[in-house]
Amino acid sequence: MGRRKTTLSDNALEMIISINQRLTELVNCDIPKRLHCIEEKLDYINPKLLTIEHIDRFYSEVKTVLTVTEACEYMGITESHMYKLTSNGKIPHYKPTGKLIYFDRSELDDWLLQNKTYNEISNDNENK
Repeated sequence: MGRRKTTLSDNALEMIISINQRLTELVNCDIPKRLHCIEEKLDYINPKLLTIEHIDRFYSEVKTVLTVTEACEYMGITESHMYKLTSNGKIPHYKPTGKLIYFDRSELDDWLLQNKTYNEISNDNENK
């Protein structure tokens, strides 16, 4: 039994020639230079990609109603301290269901900025 000759259609032959030409171009080009260029572009783009952490942070910055955990993170205090403040009625808060506690961000800002104080240096400068 001998090998049987197969004939290629004109389209198949054109495709093979095209693939061969493209492979020759790729082999002859400066691949490391092109890869470096691609890597630079990816390094430039990558920091701009949003992660879930970025989206979470953005969402928490635009929220106006905060949970206890979010309010504590926003204010930089512990939850136990926050619960002491709420139980003593020292900080504005809401309990729509009677159990869960919520805070209005603008009210927290106002509360944080109350009792404005000046240090002695600024008082000395004002008296001069």
